Amino acid sequence: MTVHNRKQRLYALVYQSRKVELKILLSLLVIPILILLSSQAFGQQLGDIPNEVLKITLDENGTAHVTHVINSTTSTFKPIQVNTVDGKMQNLTVTDGKGNSVEYGTLEKTPVSVIISASQRNMTLIKYDLINVVKNTDGVWKWNYYEPSDTGFTAFHFPKGVDMVWANNRPVYLGGLGLGQHGNGFRLEYVINEPVNVQTVQVAGKNVTVGVRTVSGLGNYVYDQAAKSYSFDIDKANVPITVIMPKYVLDGPYSVKVNGNATLHTEFNKNATHVWIGIEPAKNGTVLITGEASGQVGSDNAGTTGTVGNTGTSSVTGVNGSGLNSSSDNTSVYILIGGIIAAGIAGIIIVKKTRKPAVKKP
Repeated sequence: MTVHNRKQRLYALVYQSRKVELKILLSLLVIPILILLSSQAFGQQLGDIPNEVLKITLDENGTAHVTHVINSTTSTFKPIQVNTVDGKMQNLTVTDGKGNSVEYGTLEKTPVSVIISASQRNMTLIKYDLINVVKNTDGVWKWNYYEPSDTGFTAFHFPKGVDMVWANNRPVYLGGLGLGQHGNGFRLEYVINEPVNVQTVQVAGKNVTVGVRTVSGLGNYVYDQAAKSYSFDIDKANVPITVIMPKYVLDGPYSVKVNGNATLHTEFNKNATHVWIGIEPAKNGTVLITGEASGQVGSDNAGTTGTVGNTGTSSVTGVNGSGLNSSSDNTSVYILIGGIIAAGIAGIIIVKKTRKPAVKKP
C-alpha cells in the first residue's frame, strides 16, 4: 500500500469517527429539546381547536359514555387537538363515521388530549368511557362536570327513570327531553326512580294530594289553612326536595324556611293547578312553606293532615292534576342550560336541535 493510499484511508477513518461523534452530539441535543417541548405541551394547544359537539350518556352505575363528534378537518389541513373530559378513561377508540379506525396520538396530561391529522373525512368520532365518574351519595348521583375548553355544546342523556335533574342547585324538569349544556360547567345531581311521597289533605271536605319528591326520610306533615302554611320534617341534609303543591291547597308566591331560617327555593313547572317548589337544604330539620294566599280562605280545615303513601316511582302520576307528565323525543329536543359552576348561575331555555352543515349534533 502506498503512502498516498494510507493517508486516504486514515482521513476516511477520521471522517467516519467525527460523523459518529456528531450524531451522538445531535442526539444529546435533541433529548432536552423533546423534554422542553413535552413540558410545554401540558399547558399549550399543539393543534387546531376542533369543530365538535360532545355527547355524554350516563348509565345506571355512574359511568359516562362519551362521544366527541368532530366535523371535517379539511379547512386548514392542520392536526387537530381534542381535549377530553376529566376522569378515569377506558376503552378509547377513534373512528370515522363508518366505524373504520383512524390513526391518532395522545398527549398524556390531565385530562388526556387526542391528536388527529387533517383528512377528507366528513366526521371523526372519539369515544371513551369515564368509569364511575358520577358518585352516588345517599341515593343522589352527583358530578361536578367541567366542559372541555374546546367544546361549545355538551348533550347529556340520562338513565331510564330520570325525568328531572338539578344543575347548580336549581331543578330542571326533563320529562322525555335531553339536557344540553353550554358554558364552563356545572354541578349535576339526579335520582334514578325518585320516590314520590304523597300526602292527602282535606280542604272544604275534599281530599287533595300533595307530592314530595326526595330520597330523604319525611314525617310530621302539618297543613295549616289559617296560617297559609305547609310543613314537614326531613332527616337528610344536602338532598334535593321537590314539593308538588296544588294551588287549591296553597297558592303562591311562596317563601321557604328550614328550621326557621329562610332558604333559597325555585318555583317551576307552574300550570293552572300546580306549582313545583324545589329546595336543597344544607341541614335536616323542619321545612316550612308559606304562601300569600290559600285555595279556600275561611275553611275550618286548619291543621288537617292525611295519610302518607310512597309511590316508589320517578313519575308524578300519583299527584292528581299535576299536568306535567308529557314526554318528548330526546333525540330532537334538549333543555339547554348555560352555567358557571363557580357562581352557581344557571339560565334555562328550551331549544330545538337544528342540523348545521358544519356540525352534526347527536
